[in-house]
Amino acid sequence: MLVAVSVVLSALYARSPQTWLVTSAYALLLGGLATIYGTAWQFRHDVSPSRAIALAVGISLGLTLPPHALGYNGIGFFVGFLSAAGLLILAAHHFWMARHEAPGTLVTLAAFYFVIGLSFLPRAAMVAMDGRVIMPGPPQNWAQNASLALIIAAVPPLGALTIALNQKRLVRAHRQQALTDPLTGLHNRRALVEKVGSVKGPIALVLFDIDRFKDINDTRGHAIGDAVIILFARALLRRAQPGQMAARLGGEEFVIVSGGSLEDLTRQAEEVRRDFEKRARAELDIECTVSGGLACGDEGAETFALILAAADRAMYRAKTLGRDRLETEVAPMPGAGTSSPHA
Repeated sequence: MLVAVSVVLSALYARSPQTWLVTSAYALLLGGLATIYGTAWQFRHDVSPSRAIALAVGISLGLTLPPHALGYNGIGFFVGFLSAAGLLILAAHHFWMARHEAPGTLVTLAAFYFVIGLSFLPRAAMVAMDGRVIMPGPPQNWAQNASLALIIAAVPPLGALTIALNQKRLVRAHRQQALTDPLTGLHNRRALVEKVGSVKGPIALVLFDIDRFKDINDTRGHAIGDAVIILFARALLRRAQPGQMAARLGGEEFVIVSGGSLEDLTRQAEEVRRDFEKRARAELDIECTVSGGLACGDEGAETFALILAAADRAMYRAKTLGRDRLETEVAPMPGAGTSSPHA
């Protein structure tokens, strides 16, 4: 909107060169381009762009408007074209740096903004070559006409690319929601099954179950129950190592899947168990423990199901042996056949 209104004011300035028209036109133009730059900043960094926009507006308008306001429009045109080029090239840079998210769309978007930004440079060069500090009106030359034609031609594809990019982000966000447990932010069972295929080599996992969780809900209420779930999820995340997957399978069951050794995972699981018990007592004033079962095996979806079943049996054994402990079980090879009691 800002850029469109600036175009209208520029057309009026071409017919009736007045200082207020050209000053207003450049204020709106650079404000609009600074906003485009801000959207690119926000897209890349996922933070509010208000400071980036304010800085871009302050610098570009601070350099461009004083010459126009004082009547030195030749200098104003030169600086204004350079400012517009800089803002668009910076926007292209941020979209380019974020290209891993949607390579085809973002590379094309960055290319459009980069080329449009470059088109302002010949316009600045022509004004510099003209050499006049005060001009009777807007520049009239081939660079001006070519740049305006390029901008007009780029508007439809830029709009289409922006809409496509937004749709891709929405689809990705919906998929992320489908793979995330809403209470804890951990992966859910579906995400775990999909991601376990990326683990190469032997798989080790520990299956946790919060002890007597039903009693907590019945005696302390579901709000405390949710707080316990969240507290344990945080304990998992604090101890999770790079390359591991932490997930909530449902209810009070959690799992860590690792490509490391079972010995290392056992030490890690003990740290999680002790950390959770300590923090439950300190933060929620509740005595709460967790039992766990560990198992390991080879990679592959079929083998993973057997490993998870073995860990389930180990966890069930930990429950029957008094809870607040870890047990280990050897996962059978695919095709061996086994049953899995429910803990």
